[in-house]
Amino acid sequence: MNRIKKVKRYNRYPNDLKRKIALEYLSGRFSYAVAAEEYGLKNKSVVKEFVKWYRRNSELSEVKESISMSKKSKSALAPQPPEMGKRIKELEEQLRLSKLKVELLETMIDIAEDELHIDIRKKSGSQQLKK
Repeated sequence: MNRIKKVKRYNRYPNDLKRKIALEYLSGRFSYAVAAEEYGLKNKSVVKEFVKWYRRNSELSEVKESISMSKKSKSALAPQPPEMGKRIKELEEQLRLSKLKVELLETMIDIAEDELHIDIRKKSGSQQLKK
């Protein structure tokens, strides 16, 4: 008797929906859990995957755009002084570290929300405290 291997079917979501949900999360409009509930997704890990997907794809498009721009600008611009190149590298490193810091803080908030069962991120529709 032949056994048929069962393959888990993954839900496929349109890229525009993934992009929309990821941008809403990244803008602070929704937490992972609220976005999942709002869009009828299985759970907040689906939204986390959308955000990872978006970040990965947006970084790739930034790299492609940067390469394209550098190819165009090489012929159009005069050579940069060495100080300028050094400054650009310093700023790129600062940006890289800032992105890592944001990712670290997002992860810490996710862990705190999961383990302490408290909502840290601002929810849509919440009111500001009056002083």
